[in-house]
Amino acid sequence: MRKLFAATLCFFSLNAVAGIQVDQTRVIYNGNAKSASLDIHNDQPDTYMVQTWLDYGDKSQVPQNMPMQVIPPILKLAGKKEAVLRFVYSGNGLPQDRESLFWVNIQEIPPAPKNENVLQIAVRTRIKLFYRPTGLNTTLPQQIAALKWQRQGNQLMVENNGPLNITLGVISLTGGAGNKREINADMVKAFDRISIPLPAGAENAKRLNFTYINDFGGNTQVNDISL
Repeated sequence: MRKLFAATLCFFSLNAVAGIQVDQTRVIYNGNAKSASLDIHNDQPDTYMVQTWLDYGDKSQVPQNMPMQVIPPILKLAGKKEAVLRFVYSGNGLPQDRESLFWVNIQEIPPAPKNENVLQIAVRTRIKLFYRPTGLNTTLPQQIAALKWQRQGNQLMVENNGPLNITLGVISLTGGAGNKREINADMVKAFDRISIPLPAGAENAKRLNFTYINDFGGNTQVNDISL
């Protein structure tokens, strides 16, 4: 079967390059704004159809009647052209004491290949959308500084007591002998905590540095946290 599959692919040229590009890795929707926006552009010379929708994190689902909408849900984007997606909150259905997280799905539908031996693959891009209500009275750097870190056996506990979601990047742990270990972390949701398994040799770590994703999608480093 594997030989047959490999032989079949020999007759096709795979085309899996994303034609539709986005200018951001996340969207911050401030509650005092009527909408938020995201620029997309078609890098290819051909016209693409684009389908857009939101979900709560399960990429296999397309939830209905969400309090947040993306406009337009489908559009035609000519080659080398740009378009703007807008996100609009209905005004009801989201908590006002914390951020809400959505995932933006941008599904490109490429034109039929002109060469019948080209196997076209549609690419879907997913980025995060944070709805940040007014009146939270905090900033992301302030909340980063208030994170609580604790080592419990072979687990690293991270507690977020604030209303913003925090996306961690790489955590670098330093032991008493100066040995270092790095682990990849994930999001700590508002008013939540996560447990991260420690790699071998990091159980006695005394200090750590870490990075987090800021509102512009870049990495910001924080140094010298005691455990």
